[in-house]
Amino acid sequence: EAVNEMEEELRCAQCSGFYHVPVLLACRHAMCLACARELQKPAIVPPRNEEEGVAPPAEDHETSEVDKLSVLSDADSGVSCSSRPTSLVGAPEVGGNNEPLPPPPIYTIACPQCGAATPTDEAGAQGLTRYRVLAAVVDKHLERYQVAEPCQLCEGSGAPRPAQVFCDQCLVFYCGPCRDSCHPDRGPLAAHWLVNVAEGRALLRARRREREGRCGHHPQEHVSMYCLTCRLPVCVLCLHHGRHHAHDVHALNAVTKTHKTELSQALQQLSEKARAATEFIHTLKTLSDEVHGNCREVEGVIVAQVDALVEALQARRTDLINWVRRQRDTKVHALREQVQDYTHTLQSTTATIHFCIEALKESDPASFMEAQEVLEERVCTMTRDWEQTMVPEPRIPPVFNLTLDDKTLLTAIQQLTFIQLKPPGTPSMIPLECSAENNSVTIAWAPHPTSCVTGYTLEIDDGSNGPFREVYTGEETVCTIDGLHFNSIYRARVRAFNNTGNSSFCEPLCLQTAEVAWFTLESNHLDHTISENGFTISCDSYEHRVALGSVGFSRGIHYWEFNIEKYDGNADIAFGLSRIDICKEMILGKCGGSWSMYIDNERSWLMHSGEHFNRSAGGVRTGDTVGLLLNLPEKTLGFYVNGDLQGYLSLTGVNGVLYPAVSLNRSVILTVRTGLKPPKHYLGVPPEVEA
Repeated sequence: EAVNEMEEELRCAQCSGFYHVPVLLACRHAMCLACARELQKPAIVPPRNEEEGVAPPAEDHETSEVDKLSVLSDADSGVSCSSRPTSLVGAPEVGGNNEPLPPPPIYTIACPQCGAATPTDEAGAQGLTRYRVLAAVVDKHLERYQVAEPCQLCEGSGAPRPAQVFCDQCLVFYCGPCRDSCHPDRGPLAAHWLVNVAEGRALLRARRREREGRCGHHPQEHVSMYCLTCRLPVCVLCLHHGRHHAHDVHALNAVTKTHKTELSQALQQLSEKARAATEFIHTLKTLSDEVHGNCREVEGVIVAQVDALVEALQARRTDLINWVRRQRDTKVHALREQVQDYTHTLQSTTATIHFCIEALKESDPASFMEAQEVLEERVCTMTRDWEQTMVPEPRIPPVFNLTLDDKTLLTAIQQLTFIQLKPPGTPSMIPLECSAENNSVTIAWAPHPTSCVTGYTLEIDDGSNGPFREVYTGEETVCTIDGLHFNSIYRARVRAFNNTGNSSFCEPLCLQTAEVAWFTLESNHLDHTISENGFTISCDSYEHRVALGSVGFSRGIHYWEFNIEKYDGNADIAFGLSRIDICKEMILGKCGGSWSMYIDNERSWLMHSGEHFNRSAGGVRTGDTVGLLLNLPEKTLGFYVNGDLQGYLSLTGVNGVLYPAVSLNRSVILTVRTGLKPPKHYLGVPPEVEA
C-alpha cells in the first residue's frame, strides 16, 4: 500500500510513465529528459538596448564552466549533474550597472504540473540538471517490484514491448523482435555481451555511480568535500588549487549526515501529523453514524410533542421532520466532503513521506546532498500547508442543538419552529491548570465541546468533607478563591447552565491548601517603612503604629517569628493577633479586637482590651527572636523569646479570622519569618493559660 502511494511520486506528469533519466526544472518539479525535449520551445526574448548590459570579459573555459556551475548551485543544490550544467536555471540577479547581464535564454520548457517556464541556453533540455536521487529511487522500485523495462528500439504508436536482454556494449535494452532485427547474433555483434534485464539495470547503475562519484573538473578524483559557499560537492584538488580554496568547505559525509538528520526530524514531525490525521479521518467517518443517531433522537422528541398537540399541528410536524432530515443530509454531506479532502491530502503527504524515506536510503552522499534542499523544501512546504488546511475539527458539528417549543400557542402554529439549545453538557475540570497556593486555590474548567453555555456555577465544600456552597457564578472558566483554611483538602465542582436548564455537576476535584502559612507585613500608614519583599518593617514615629499580616487564620496551628534587627531599649514593641478592622494608631492589645505581648529590654506582659496581666521578667535586645504559636484547636496563643516560653493567652470564645500583627514605634527594626513549622517541643509544653 505504501508503495502504491509512492508511485505518484515516481511517474512523470507528462508521459504518466516511470521517470526515465529525470531532470529538474526551475519550479522544482521533475520530468523525463525525453519529455523535456518534446516540450522544449524556442524562447521569445525582447530586444535589448545597448545601454542595458556590458559585454562580459574573456575568460578561460574552465573558469566559465565553474562559474556556470556556481550559478546553478543556489537553485539546484542537492541534485547532481551528469555533466557541467548549461541551464540558466537559478541565474543570479545583476548586482550593479557594471556587471554583465546573463545571456538571453534560447529555449524554454513549460512544466506540465504548474505551467512555469524553465529557460535554458543552447543546450536545451540536455543541459537541465539530472535528478539522480529520483532516478535511484525509481530504479529500486522497478527492481524490487519487477516492473518491466520497455524496449528502447520499439517504434510505432503502441506501447513499447517489454525488454528481454541488455547489451553491455550498446547500452540498450532490446525486446525479442528488436534483438533479432537490430542486434543479430552474428558478425561483430556476436562478441557483444547480452545479459538479462535485471543484470543490465545493475550494470547501468554501477556505471552511473562510478561516473557520478567523480569530480566534474578533475575526473580522476572522487568528491569527498562539500563547499557550503557554492553548495557543491568538490574534490581535494578543487579545494587546494581551484576556486573553492577560500570557501567554507566541510567533509561531504559530515554535511550529508547533518542534512539527513534534519530531514529525518522534519519527516518525523510530518509523520506524526499524518498519523493524527488518519485517526481524525476515522473519527470523522464515525461521526456520520452519530449524526444519524442524533437525528433519530430529535425526530423522536418532535413526534412525541407534535402528537400531543391538536390536529392542526400534524401538517407542521411533517415539515419539521423534513427540515431536520435536510439538516442531517447537509451535515453528512459536509462530513463526507471533509473526509475526501483530508484523505486526498493525507495520501499526498504519505506519498511524499515514503518518497523521502526512500531518498534517505541513498548511499551516495553526493547524490543525497544534491537533492536534500529539494526534499527539505517540499517537506517544509507540505508541513506549512498542512498546518493551514488540516484543521482537526469537523467543518460542521454532528449534534442537533434543537428543542421543540411545545408551549407555543395554537394561533402561532404556522410560525412553529425550533428553539436552539438543549441543557448543556457537563463541563470538565482541567487538573493541570488548577493549583493551590497558601490558603487560596485556583480552579479551571472547560465547557462541554458541543454545548451552548450561558454561564457556570462553582461550588466548594468547607475543607472538612462537609456540604458544598456556591462561591462563583459567571461566564469565566477560571476562578481563584482566597481566605480558605490552611492544611485543608477542599473539594470543588462546577456545572454549566443556559436558558434551557442546568447540566449535572462534574466529578469533584480535590485541592489541598498549604500546610504552613506564608505571609508578608502590610500597612498603609505613612510612618511605616516596609521592605520590598514585605518582611522587614520600621517606624519613623514616636507613636505606636500597627501593621498586619497579609493572611488571616481561622483554623489550624500556625507559627511565625520576628527577628529584632535593631533595638535601642527605649522603643515599645507588641506582638500578637488582631481583627482586620482594629484601630492601627495605638499599641496592639489596647482594643477589644487585638491580643498581644508587650516587651521591652527588661520585662513583658500580656494585653487585651486595654488590660495588662501576667507580667514576666526578661526582655529583648538586638539579635533576639520572638516566636508566636497560634493553636486554634486549643484556642491559645503562645509567645517565645529565643526559644523559651514567655507567656500564653487564652482565646476561648474567640471566632472568626485573626491576622498576625505587630505594633512598634521609633528606633526598632523587625524582620518576620513565615512558613515555619512549630517546633515539636513547643506543642508538648502544657499550656499555663491566664484569663
